[in-house]
Amino acid sequence: MKTKTQSRLLTVWALVIAVILTGSTYAQHGHNEYRPEEVVCAMAPGYTIDSINAAFGTTVKSHLIQTDCYLLMIPSGQNADSLAAVIAARPDVLYCSPNFYIDAPEPFQRSSPFLDDQLTGDVETQTAAVSLDMTSVHTLATGVNVDIAVIDGGVNFTHPEFTTDSVALISGWDYIDDDPVANDEPGGACSGHGTFVAGILKLVAPESRMHAYRVLDTTGRGTGFAIAAAVLRAVDDGCRVINLSLGMVGVDDALDEALKYAKMNDVMVVASAGNDSTAENTIFPFPASHAYCLAVAALDTLNIKAIFSNYGLKVDYCAPGTGIYAPYMDTSYAWWDGTSFATPFVTGLAALLISRDPTLNWEQIDTLIAASAVNVDSLNPGFEGLLGHGLIDMVAALEALDPLLIGDANTDSIINIGDAVFIINYIFRSGPPPIRLVAADANCDGRINVGDAVFIIRYLFSSGPAPCSAG
Repeated sequence: MKTKTQSRLLTVWALVIAVILTGSTYAQHGHNEYRPEEVVCAMAPGYTIDSINAAFGTTVKSHLIQTDCYLLMIPSGQNADSLAAVIAARPDVLYCSPNFYIDAPEPFQRSSPFLDDQLTGDVETQTAAVSLDMTSVHTLATGVNVDIAVIDGGVNFTHPEFTTDSVALISGWDYIDDDPVANDEPGGACSGHGTFVAGILKLVAPESRMHAYRVLDTTGRGTGFAIAAAVLRAVDDGCRVINLSLGMVGVDDALDEALKYAKMNDVMVVASAGNDSTAENTIFPFPASHAYCLAVAALDTLNIKAIFSNYGLKVDYCAPGTGIYAPYMDTSYAWWDGTSFATPFVTGLAALLISRDPTLNWEQIDTLIAASAVNVDSLNPGFEGLLGHGLIDMVAALEALDPLLIGDANTDSIINIGDAVFIINYIFRSGPPPIRLVAADANCDGRINVGDAVFIIRYLFSSGPAPCSAG
């Protein structure tokens, strides 16, 4: 006769074997928390959700038409994870899982902003802006006519940074309060997070149209279903680029399908790599872990991997992520660290490229950013090959769209006497600088001086040698 202890051990082993044989939701999705009263399901082609509701007593709370995904309320007393596993095992179901929570990394990892109470900082001249040469960037593109989705904790629409005539900030939807005003609410660790991200996007692409979708509450938490709904709405609202400064362990099925929908519609999604300082596949966050998102790691001001930043083979690009200065709550500004804030630099660059050439597709944008990025492996011993293509170079990426004609100092797409005059006026008469300085270096000696004007004149009138790329 078995003792009570033996019976308990047999029960435990039976549960372990069942998990091994059938697989558990946690094994597939990671140890994430979820809404206890909800599951997210999609049916196989030819089947309807009615059969699930009839069999399990569930009711439809919401439906994502684009991906045919359902949010179901479960009967009182049921366990969402257990019920989802049972439903998912049915042949008429594509997937079913709890409605997992997804978080902004900074609030949950205790990264707090440092408020600029004395207003001593400056958005335009901060270290990140200078190192990325935003002044030159904006001579090439400003993001005009491009729509960007900020899917985050909302945006402070009344902040002075967003109240000028040149800023187009549009409220998409508030999925936390279920209303049309996606305002960044005060009172929590995530308050200001979405505003901060939007401020960086404005720095990079000041003439873009930003659409705010609030999916994270003031603690920095939202559900996979709500974020999926925001992604789908952003695509249908005409956004060409989506910023997701958030993540989770494992995979959320509803969001995964929404991201596939974005890729299918040629919408670029850029996601933060996370702040766990790890490359472990079991920890690297979704959605950055997936191929149809660009994953962004953070560098410090010396282009060394930020101490908190994740890394690994899933990283695509790096961008500045320490000491970033941007708008915060009320009328304030702050400095903040995190991969959340490296991400919008890449999002903004994608928008700039699209503004220069709206015909660019997903793969072409990715290729342009990759080909122009600066490898930082030599500065990061021990992380070689784990920081993606390296640090983004916005100027190089944008210039790659147009063949560079050396000698075309005035940027009129032809080399003539006007270019020599332009150089002379620039050197001796306080004339405007060349938009692309390297184009004015006709003799390719690394300097712009009277020798370049003489070189152009000899090329045009005395059979002198051609500028470097003039033929």
